[in-house]
Amino acid sequence: MARAAALPPSRSSPTLPLLPLLLLLLGETGAQDVRVRIPPELRGRLGDTVKLPCYLLSQGPEGNVSQVTWQRLNPSGDIQSVAAFHPSHGFSFPSPQFGKERLSFLNMGQSPGARQGLDMRDATLVLQGLKVEDEGNYSCEFATFPQGTSRGVTWLRTIAQPQNHAEAQEVTLSSGPVPVARCVSSGGRPPARISWLSSLNGEARESQALGPLPGTVTVTSRYTLDPSNQANGAKVTCKVEHETFEEPVLLPVTLSVRYPPEVSISGYDDNWYLGRSEATLNCDVDSNPEPTDHVWSTSSGTLPASAKPQGPRLIIHSVDRLVNTTFICTVTNAVGTGHAEQVVFVRESPNTAGAGATGGIIGGIIAAIIATAVAATGILICRQQRKEQRLQAAEEEEDLEGPPSYKAPTPKTKAEEPEMDMPRYHELPTLEERSGSLLLGATSLGSPILVPPGPPVVEGLPLDLEDEDDDEDYLDKINPIYDALSYSSPSDSYQDKGFVMSRAMYV
Repeated sequence: MARAAALPPSRSSPTLPLLPLLLLLLGETGAQDVRVRIPPELRGRLGDTVKLPCYLLSQGPEGNVSQVTWQRLNPSGDIQSVAAFHPSHGFSFPSPQFGKERLSFLNMGQSPGARQGLDMRDATLVLQGLKVEDEGNYSCEFATFPQGTSRGVTWLRTIAQPQNHAEAQEVTLSSGPVPVARCVSSGGRPPARISWLSSLNGEARESQALGPLPGTVTVTSRYTLDPSNQANGAKVTCKVEHETFEEPVLLPVTLSVRYPPEVSISGYDDNWYLGRSEATLNCDVDSNPEPTDHVWSTSSGTLPASAKPQGPRLIIHSVDRLVNTTFICTVTNAVGTGHAEQVVFVRESPNTAGAGATGGIIGGIIAAIIATAVAATGILICRQQRKEQRLQAAEEEEDLEGPPSYKAPTPKTKAEEPEMDMPRYHELPTLEERSGSLLLGATSLGSPILVPPGPPVVEGLPLDLEDEDDDEDYLDKINPIYDALSYSSPSDSYQDKGFVMSRAMYV
């Protein structure tokens, strides 16, 4: 069972008189009947058509519904009959506020013939041309037999979508807070909510007034702050919220603060000397609105003959002693006037010290660039070397983890193995060491004779001979053919100066 306190109050009319009336109305039937389906609140826009649905949920024959009635609970406290339908007497729209021109039943024909066989459990009412005064509580009532009367209540709200715009308010530089922007939401019902999005230290001031249509409200919000030249051109945003909007409306505004010219002079480099040509001074201005006039003068009142003003520029075609003065630039706009002064000192000759200083600065910059490049190159080289060292260390670590690829033999093993490398020459053993074998041990100069090596020798003996007996057996095996060519003693070799060859050569 719904309670009267759950009904939303009216936002445009007093609600206190309605509550006792609503309680009285519901008390006649004990409570709002659960068998009637009706929304607790409806919204309609001004001028539009709105439907007030109402359904009887009880089960039973259609003939049980004897009459359908709509009533309005006026703010004054009385009950106003709006519309009714009786199967025998037809439709009735007794209220002069609505009339049959604006009211109709959605699913009930207006002629007696069309009313035959209608489902009287659907009492949906259609209201055209919604007005502000149509807002209020409406009750839908079904007279049934033998169950009695079933009733439901709905709250019809009239709303209006506002029109919004925002604009900057041009102000002049001052010492107190003034409105710099304005945002207006016109013709809203209920009133719109306005706020400001800004990084400036300002505040909003709001006011309300009657809207263009009866029952509507226009909300105006002004953004105020202490104007300054820094605020000129700044952006603020007006945010408008209303229940008819799916999302807030954002309106950006660019502020405009008017202030007199702020003037400065540039172009003097402290190196104006006699005979210098085409020297220039510039009159730099910051102002709102734009300057309307630039006036060049000197502390003596008149410009030198060589100085020619061209708007914000002053050109000195040839520097002479008359240029040694104070130049003044005066700028005017719609708000006020500003000026700046520049003292010029004319030298006899160019200031080379300044040029040298300039050259030194340029040289220093170049040197810094070169030093930076060199440092960067050195860093890259060091990184590359470290990378190569890490790769080499990794390779060595991998080699240590595997089996050795080569192992040098011990000296004893190396002496025992026959050498299979390139031939080498060595000294032949003496005749006594070879057990009678004939060799030319020395030349007439006493130098040993070098011949190609035989089997490897250790301490004058072949490695394959175990003792002297084996050596003799080895020599006895020489082919007789070669034996005939050799001599039995060294003395025989010198007798006839013939071909001499030791038997050992044929081993």
